[in-house]
Amino acid sequence: MKAVVLGSGSYSGTPKPLCSCENCSRARINPALRRTRFSFYFEGILVDPSPDLHYHLERLNKKVEGVFITHAHFDHIAGFPELQVFKELDVYSHGQGVEMAKRLASLFLGGAAPDNREWRYHRLPFNEWVELEGMRVFHFRTVHRSIENSGGFVFELKGKRIAVTGDTGPEILGDKDALRAMEGADLLVAEMTHRESIPGVHLGVREAIALARKVGAGYTVFAHISHSNYTHEVLEKRLREAKIEGEVARDFTWIEV
Repeated sequence: MKAVVLGSGSYSGTPKPLCSCENCSRARINPALRRTRFSFYFEGILVDPSPDLHYHLERLNKKVEGVFITHAHFDHIAGFPELQVFKELDVYSHGQGVEMAKRLASLFLGGAAPDNREWRYHRLPFNEWVELEGMRVFHFRTVHRSIENSGGFVFELKGKRIAVTGDTGPEILGDKDALRAMEGADLLVAEMTHRESIPGVHLGVREAIALARKVGAGYTVFAHISHSNYTHEVLEKRLREAKIEGEVARDFTWIEV
């Protein structure tokens, strides 16, 4: 089974407009260092329709059947109307995520289920396994205090387990329910937004690595990288030093799960 980090960046992308930091300056010269906003895809499933979704979809060129939304911040949901190319869609999130998706569809496409399309919306409870067609999903809550509801997902399908943290503060290191669900996953997609953690908001490099150690996934991919983080080369060096089996995502990083 193949999975792909479509966008590896955080809220502003890299380069950020009007920013002359090292990462932004280098990304303007070298396209390989650019980062679009975070989205992740596997087996017809899209996690977080970012504002860069059209760019992602035209290059991915695969059908999306299910959409899982970690939270309703702009950089994780604003691309939702771009899914209008799909006639049938199931959308999953907590109540706040579902309502924002419906609102965006209504505002830009004329309705929560646009004309000639069968779009279905499903509210997922936190901290329990839910049986879906051909897949089990565990939706865990994360601490991301700038919004009321935020979460991550663990997916079980085809004998594999994929965990996606979404945006989270370092408090996730003490969340026994989330850690238990993620433990031993075949693939962990973990945020590593900043150099240093911001309590209640985002993981820094040290805590992201600590999370990878606690989860003990077969392979860990770090994403949601801010332009203000260390350079890609330094982040990769930190992983080697920590002996983490994984990598720092670039845009369109493909993983064999």
